[in-house]
Amino acid sequence: MRAFDSEKEFASWLLYVGEGESGEKIRLPPFCYQEIQDPVQQLFSDIDFKTVTPEELKGRSILTVTNDLSMQINNRVLECMPGNEVIYESMDSIVSNDPQDQLAYTEEFLNSLTPTGMPPHKLRLKSGAIIMLLRNLAPSKGLCNGTRLIVIQLQKNVIVTKKN
Repeated sequence: MRAFDSEKEFASWLLYVGEGESGEKIRLPPFCYQEIQDPVQQLFSDIDFKTVTPEELKGRSILTVTNDLSMQINNRVLECMPGNEVIYESMDSIVSNDPQDQLAYTEEFLNSLTPTGMPPHKLRLKSGAIIMLLRNLAPSKGLCNGTRLIVIQLQKNVIVTKKN
């Protein structure tokens, strides 16, 4: 069995780290991230997004260190998927009678925020996309926070899904 050059480099690097020669900080070598690549192409290179079914995607996920990066990757996956994109926009406002609060927290400012555990102001979806439930709707039926769902239909104010 032959090992590719990149595999030999990686094995050498692992040995270097494993023997404690890297010190306290571990620096990834360039071959681990040659350049900023399209993570969708890199991780899903075996999938044709024009013909992919949700069932083919249900066992896959991409983990990121920031929500912003996660949204970028999600939007890139959507671009690869066939079908019409629907954008749902949030309605953001504050509850305060103080005019200073109204001036300080404009709708544009509130739209720019994406608190942890909340969808973005402009939620982009397509039929067949995999989404995550953000609330406990029916725990007895398995519809809990974190449940993965497949988008079946996108209506004006309703997203019809099925359990993944």
